[in-house]
Amino acid sequence: MKKKKRNYKRLGTVEFSEEEDNRVSKMIEEAEKELEETRVSFRWGAQQLDTIKRAAALMGIPYQTFLKLAAYEHALAVLKDGEPLVKRTFEVA
Repeated sequence: MKKKKRNYKRLGTVEFSEEEDNRVSKMIEEAEKELEETRVSFRWGAQQLDTIKRAAALMGIPYQTFLKLAAYEHALAVLKDGEPLVKRTFEVA
């Protein structure tokens, strides 16, 4: 997916007090983060989450990072091959 290019209209020179400048800079930073991030929530069973956390620990990364990586890699493979890598549900002991 392409990242959207943002075009801002130049307003010319605007004078702010130091307090206003800090407040505006913070607001711009927060707005940029909101445009770049999308939050996703999952409802998983305790065993499923434990499996994810164990796998992430083996890789030495936080489980949230592991989830993003695994989901993204799987999605790319599905798009490339036109079918899921795993066609059935299974449990890991």
